[in-house]
Amino acid sequence: MPLYQCVKCGCVENTATGLSIVLARTPSLFDWTDVEEIYKGEKLCSACAPAHYRDGTPSGYGKWHNKFRRDYLPKGMFTCVDYELVHSETKEPYAVWVKRTGWDITNEDKQ
Repeated sequence: MPLYQCVKCGCVENTATGLSIVLARTPSLFDWTDVEEIYKGEKLCSACAPAHYRDGTPSGYGKWHNKFRRDYLPKGMFTCVDYELVHSETKEPYAVWVKRTGWDITNEDKQ
């Protein structure tokens, strides 16, 4: 499954567990009350996505899914190219970039 970077927190997410496509295509299905307006319809991870649908029923999101470790990257520096998450400038896969730079992927406060 393709990976992407959450625009809100900067973490690495998988299209199978996050809401990148659904939020982009059908943002009106969700209650955006607890999510800043600038993120409406953007690629968000499961933790940053709206916790409820517009009718008030739980969406199952609004919390991390725990299917895999939550890795944080510098916000806005990665993009999906040919189904792979790569650094926007160097075009290195994110794991290669992390190893080369020594970036602490566990520290969300560095964002």
